[in-house]
Amino acid sequence: MSIWEEKGTLAEAYWNHGHIDIPIYDMHGHMGSHGQIYFKRAEADAMVAHMKRAGVTRLVFSHHHALFTPDFNNQQAYEITRQHPDFLRLYVAINPNFPERVIEDVRSFDRWAPLAVGFKFLSAYHQKKVSDKGYEPALKFANERGLPILLHTWGGDGCASIEIMTETALKYPNAIFFMGHSFRSDWDGVARLHKACPNNVYFELTSIPGTTGMVEKLVEIVGSERLLYGTDLPWFDEIQAVGGILSAEITEEDKHNILYRNVERLLGKDW
Repeated sequence: MSIWEEKGTLAEAYWNHGHIDIPIYDMHGHMGSHGQIYFKRAEADAMVAHMKRAGVTRLVFSHHHALFTPDFNNQQAYEITRQHPDFLRLYVAINPNFPERVIEDVRSFDRWAPLAVGFKFLSAYHQKKVSDKGYEPALKFANERGLPILLHTWGGDGCASIEIMTETALKYPNAIFFMGHSFRSDWDGVARLHKACPNNVYFELTSIPGTTGMVEKLVEIVGSERLLYGTDLPWFDEIQAVGGILSAEITEEDKHNILYRNVERLLGKDW
């Protein structure tokens, strides 16, 4: 019997009925156009419609333009979030190449909360190490408030390496660090970081469910209590990613942890 046929499982319910009676929180999203890449669903209305079809409860996103374009700011991303308060939450995009903007965004955070829940660093693209002074205002603020910071850790990113993130997570023990893409395939590094910083480092699963055995490997290394569901929407598809978690050879409890319980432990049930 396949996992999809086993009665009463999350996989069976999703396969046969198209939904499961638990929340699903996507902790890694974006929005807006990006260079020469075509996205079928890149704006809020289309993204939310896709989330509804996939049974995804909430998406935390940072806007591509806020990350890269000085003339588009986090206030504009917040206004988009306000249009879909039941489905969207905001990571305030931090670009350390514009230090005055970073200071302004940190000062504005309370005005955007509770729809703003944390920060997004994209150090590899900005060519600044996470230890750079440009990130310091956001790191200090996150540490004071116990806020999450989503980072990009795919492709041997030397700006957010295992060593840099270990040092940073130890320096700011009250901030919560989400390792976007989980250092894809650097399992030894993941194990070292988890051992050094077991309390404030989590590993986010964008792209991981697309390869057989990766979810299982991460559950083995760090435990499902340290894993978060994410897609990088609109880069990846919600239905494929949910299916990747539900079809993984892990326990039902592991799936509950990944899809929503870990987030609710961090942010509460009414976030």
